[in-house]
Amino acid sequence: KEHGNGIYGILLAAPLSDIVAGSVVMILTIRFFASLQKETNDTKNVPVLQKSKAGTIITIAREHGSCGKEVGRILAEKLDVPFYYKEMTALAAQESGLTNEFVSNMNQNATKRFYQLYLSSDVVKQAVIAQEKIIRKIADNGSCVIVGRAADYVLKDYDNVVSVFLYAPTEFRIKNVQKMYGDCYEDAKKNIVRSTNARASYYQGISDRVWKDMNNYDICLDTAIGIDKTANIIAEYVKTIPQT
Repeated sequence: KEHGNGIYGILLAAPLSDIVAGSVVMILTIRFFASLQKETNDTKNVPVLQKSKAGTIITIAREHGSCGKEVGRILAEKLDVPFYYKEMTALAAQESGLTNEFVSNMNQNATKRFYQLYLSSDVVKQAVIAQEKIIRKIADNGSCVIVGRAADYVLKDYDNVVSVFLYAPTEFRIKNVQKMYGDCYEDAKKNIVRSTNARASYYQGISDRVWKDMNNYDICLDTAIGIDKTANIIAEYVKTIPQT
């Protein structure tokens, strides 16, 4: 009897797996169609590639709550180069014909278990390809700071890239998330875990690398030392690099 149950289990495994896979892709892809309903016809603030100069491209990967966006913005001002964050996803949306909301949110709340299924859906493949194309266009345009979207991996074959990973103690990040988003302590803690899992899954999904492996980056800094100090350290490092 046990042997028979084992055979039935094997026979049922394949169709059940197909059902689960189809359901996951369907649920995640629904985000795209939902975002279509929210898309507006407002084209007044359509982003464009910013003028820049030849020099170093700085990519920043960061833990949620480590103030990576703020560090990137300050760093761009110090180096007098363009800063790309939300602008990057908006440009990728233009490139792909998808909605800005869908491209912006495609690396959020993804579970490691199902992310490969998510990435295998045609609409997400389209968004990922468009995003990578835009990141390369931005880099080809000159020196700049790019935050997120696995830009370090996308530009891995470029010689003029400095890849940065920013992290911070959990309590430091929880306080920042509470301050930035108005979350209570427990919600901030949960959002950090969810964001960490999503970013790690997205990064591994397109690169087959471990997101928080510090061997993947040129500089890894604890932003608890201060946002300005973190930006200054990166800026000083960049100045030591010969410009071509």
